[in-house]
Amino acid sequence: MDGIADMGGTPEWGPVPSPKPDEPVFADPWQGRALALALLSSSVAGANVDAFRHSLERLDRAAYLDDGYFGRWLNGGELLLTESAILAPGAIDARARNLRRGRAGAAVS
Repeated sequence: MDGIADMGGTPEWGPVPSPKPDEPVFADPWQGRALALALLSSSVAGANVDAFRHSLERLDRAAYLDDGYFGRWLNGGELLLTESAILAPGAIDARARNLRRGRAGAAVS
């Protein structure tokens, strides 16, 4: 396999450090929420862990690498929800635009 998700053992990435004993589970609170959203997205879409992993493997390079580990989980959850027709394509981007404009309750088109 030679997809974006197959980086294990690839040179130049360096070793993965072990967590410190006092290290929190999540570095930032949003990461815990991202995990919860990914799990909920899988459940609502009727997907199992293999389907979720497959959604991660199908992300484009930017969605996989640029948004970080937990951003990748959000992107995978969005893909599952879009493919199962629970979300309309572009719904999350439209909601984010509304939030940036201060219109959190505005309808998403």
